[in-house]
Amino acid sequence: MTRTDDFALSLKLDLETLLAAHGPRRVLLSLVAALVTHQRNRGLAARFSEMDDHMRKDIGLPPRGPAPPMPHWTHFGF
Repeated sequence: MTRTDDFALSLKLDLETLLAAHGPRRVLLSLVAALVTHQRNRGLAARFSEMDDHMRKDIGLPPRGPAPPMPHWTHFGF
């Protein structure tokens, strides 16, 4: 099946719907806010590397590496 939707028309209709629902001032301010704050949100990959392995597993990421060795005092002489 081939998609025959016109992306430009769809984008125009979506924009017209947003403008009709919220007004041009609010849409423009939201667009500017999204563009300005986008620069600060680029550190997402760095935050993934700081997560512990349990959180990484919950969202489908592989573990960072092998588990650290257990401290010597946890072996209880066995």
